[in-house]
Amino acid sequence: MQRIHLGATVALLGSLLANTSYADSSGLNDFNQLDRNADGNISWQEYASRRPVSGRIHPRRIFDNVDKNLDGFIDRHEYAAMKRRAS
Repeated sequence: MQRIHLGATVALLGSLLANTSYADSSGLNDFNQLDRNADGNISWQEYASRRPVSGRIHPRRIFDNVDKNLDGFIDRHEYAAMKRRAS
């Protein structure tokens, strides 16, 4: 059951990002747009400033599921992995 929720969460985040002006085929532009301070990481504050709407799943839960190493940031590797899972 946990895997189903995680898969749905990742797919939802991917679709949210794909439906914004931040999406492009490489994923680099959308990561850079979300990484507003250009430190190479997307913080919760940077992510939340996009005002993500997720329906039933809380945006913080989506963020935390993408943040695989649990450091409080989504780095380029985690972001790329999320994009691969969502496609």
